[in-house]
Amino acid sequence: MKVLARALQLVGLLEVGYGLFIGLFEGDIRRELWFTALGGAIFLVGWLIQKRLGGQ
Repeated sequence: MKVLARALQLVGLLEVGYGLFIGLFEGDIRRELWFTALGGAIFLVGWLIQKRLGGQ
């Protein structure tokens, strides 16, 4: 379960990075915000799972 939590956090960070990439190079603010919000939500789910399991 800890591996799943860390994997979700990694995917969330990658989504946020991809959203920032879209915003910088394509100039599509709507897609940038969508991917950033989605990545933040995925990261949050992973963080909550990790916190519930007892930390690190």
